[in-house]
Amino acid sequence: MHIIYLTDIHDNFSGVSTVLNNTQADLYVLSGDLTYHAFGSDDNALFRFIELQEKIRLLLGEKPEPTATLDLAKTAERGGDALGLSSAEGGEYIELAERAKAELLRKYQTLQKAILPTGKRCITIPGNYDLPLSETAVAAFDIHQKRVTFDGITFAGYGSAPIFTPGIPEELAARFEESGAGSSLKSRPRDFMTEQKSDVFVLHNPAYGTLDKLARRGHCGSQGLRSAVEEMSPRLVLSGHVHEHYGLMKMGQTWFLNPSCFGSVEGIDGRQPGGYFASLVLQHSDDNVLYLREVVWKRLHGGKIDDLCQIKIDKKFRASEQVITTSEFEPMERFLL
Repeated sequence: MHIIYLTDIHDNFSGVSTVLNNTQADLYVLSGDLTYHAFGSDDNALFRFIELQEKIRLLLGEKPEPTATLDLAKTAERGGDALGLSSAEGGEYIELAERAKAELLRKYQTLQKAILPTGKRCITIPGNYDLPLSETAVAAFDIHQKRVTFDGITFAGYGSAPIFTPGIPEELAARFEESGAGSSLKSRPRDFMTEQKSDVFVLHNPAYGTLDKLARRGHCGSQGLRSAVEEMSPRLVLSGHVHEHYGLMKMGQTWFLNPSCFGSVEGIDGRQPGGYFASLVLQHSDDNVLYLREVVWKRLHGGKIDDLCQIKIDKKFRASEQVITTSEFEPMERFLL
């Protein structure tokens, strides 16, 4: 099976359309952060919403429940005891949150229009910037907490990430549902993925210790997903979210792939230009064992798709890398880890 994999789309729906229309694959996978700007180009509305959002979170204290911000805003609007939030501020927050939801729903309609005319087979999951996709125009492609089979290969999806995302109404965002640590860990991602017994895990947030390292902060992945990977040994794990920790790595008999962000994004170290995605081949052997055979790291830039490097993998899990476009590959420094 030939798969094309994009993650962290960040509103780059025209780029998705270009890839769909200029490549051929059996399946296209989009793993979260489909949207990015909940207020379009209106920065004033965005900054005001973040200002109110942060004020409400401070009033509520450490780690408020996702619905608590909206609940406090509604209390304030009604003139109740809202911990110092005024009625006007509560009403303004509600109005801006509704505006953000409408804009996000419009964006999913745009993505649907990019996918449907191509007739390509596509699956997707939400990221931390996204609404639950079951409520949007791309619901037909959504595999969050679902298991699907194509050409004898099973895929299980779990989206979102355990992170607060400023500028996105947290009461509306898709939830990750993991809390605690060690023996007290409660993890819906772990429970779901271990139930599915799938060949491929499609994730937004990575498993702990796998393509999840942030500069100056260390590993940020999910302990629950790491437990699921160790128990189930899927053949391939597709993830995103951590744009900086891209590459292809192996742990045991499982390969992990994050090609970095497809859409541009403002990061800690400045703007990341995006355009990165991957083409890969999964193949059954004569004895019906599934193998990852090839990965090609690609980039869409200036309307043109370049192959950055090609990685071939034999049946003994030995991988060899060949750089194809040196000028594009060298600034990124490495891919095969």
